[in-house]
Amino acid sequence: MKTSSNKTIGIKEIAERAGVSTGPVDKVLNNRGGVSKATHERILQAIKDLGYKPNILASRLKSARDYSIAVLIPEATEMIPFWSAHSTGFEEALKEVSPFGINISILTFEQNNEVSFKLCVDEVIGDNYDGIFMVPVFHDQTIRLLAHCKDLSVPVIFFDSNLPGLSNISFIGNHSKDSGYLAANLLDYTTSQKGDILIASIKREEDNHIQFAAREEGFLTFFENSGRKIWRFTDNTGNEQTISKGITAVFEDKPHLEGIFVVNGIDKIAAAITPEQKLNYRVVGYDLVDNNIQMLKKGAIDFLISQQPQKQAYQGIKLFYDLLILKKTIASSYFLPLDIVMKANIDYYSFL
Repeated sequence: MKTSSNKTIGIKEIAERAGVSTGPVDKVLNNRGGVSKATHERILQAIKDLGYKPNILASRLKSARDYSIAVLIPEATEMIPFWSAHSTGFEEALKEVSPFGINISILTFEQNNEVSFKLCVDEVIGDNYDGIFMVPVFHDQTIRLLAHCKDLSVPVIFFDSNLPGLSNISFIGNHSKDSGYLAANLLDYTTSQKGDILIASIKREEDNHIQFAAREEGFLTFFENSGRKIWRFTDNTGNEQTISKGITAVFEDKPHLEGIFVVNGIDKIAAAITPEQKLNYRVVGYDLVDNNIQMLKKGAIDFLISQQPQKQAYQGIKLFYDLLILKKTIASSYFLPLDIVMKANIDYYSFL
């Protein structure tokens, strides 16, 4: 239980909370060392539990040095608003780690522009960072950055998307294959056993096909040997009129369709389905962005699987605290829970 922010908290209160003498607390507060990792962690937890305000005690809690983390993330746009959701997680994490000398620099790039991504990589290579937290959109430039970081022993953690087999030390995000399996399970529950299923996607050349392919793989794994017919609709344009015509043609040609799994771009796919058509289908896809949430509330979408961008950002930065301050060894992957969000529970959904 946290104490009132108006109460003065000193070494004695921290020591009592941590179950240690005042000596180790004084050492931690003044960065003098000589405290075991276990005791150090208990003292830090006591400081957090007692409600210390970072702006009051930052100078006493700070690490012996400052650490700078570069965050490489696509910029949020009207077409791709997903990336704006991470900001809340970064802000919350900074409240907790900045007293210990950890700061972040956010470098944004155009998601589908390799030159833009390269400029961010150049900037990171030209500076001195103690850790890299990044979305690895472009393979070759990611390899170049990893080689640079490996030479300098700078840890790199991927988030949101993962490129397997590289030298990043960890990944945090959803398990893409399992999320596809979950989507299939949802449609299996909510459609008749004889209904056909459509896999719909909007795929451009620059997109992260590894992540999308993993979602499809998990989805198809669930329906192996089920006897269901699985159809596909793929659009390469992103044009709403083209998508609408394509979806309408699929509906006319496949009268036994009952479920639609949208690998990506659910806002465009769902918008192409009229309210009358929607009565015959169940639709599941990804991402709790504003437009998708409104469509969920109106019934145009039945289920959204959240990628939890706020938690990715928050917990990812906290991993650097574990690495750099607590000197912990972190796991090679941290898969976040696969949250199923519906109209019935969206108002109660917690984003952090």
